Amino acid sequence: MLKTTHRLSTASFMLRLYATLIDFFLLAILIFLIKMTFPDFSNILFFKKAEPFITGNTKNWVLSRSSLIGVWIIYSIIVDCSSVKGTFGKQMMNIQVTDENGNRISIKQSIARNLFKIVSYAIAGFGFFYVLFDKKKQGWHDRLADTLVINKPI
Repeated sequence: MLKTTHRLSTASFMLRLYATLIDFFLLAILIFLIKMTFPDFSNILFFKKAEPFITGNTKNWVLSRSSLIGVWIIYSIIVDCSSVKGTFGKQMMNIQVTDENGNRISIKQSIARNLFKIVSYAIAGFGFFYVLFDKKKQGWHDRLADTLVINKPI
């Protein structure tokens, strides 16, 4: 149970949304730079045009979409459990990912949190919007991993 709620200020949905938009923008720039620097490599992983329902193209379509999600999840896993406690977007918004006592999360919690984002996204993104209705402003992925997103203490 959360025993220290009086000293932790959980981040609002809007701050979390802005942080995500910043991160997606930076990811788009990174992928653009990879595309320009290594066109053959990036075409295989990120940009291969394929219709998902044409025989033989399904593998390419799934691979290109999975690669983007994979890069995002790996990045998030690494930085969420690091000493900075969150992605670059979260740092820009002065918010951070912590355990329920305000401490840095473990690698196990970070892996769980970021893989559970798939669950949060799966049903029309409702797991993310759940932040709007939850007392502790936790999305499904936060609840499942026992994490909070808090305003950075001053």
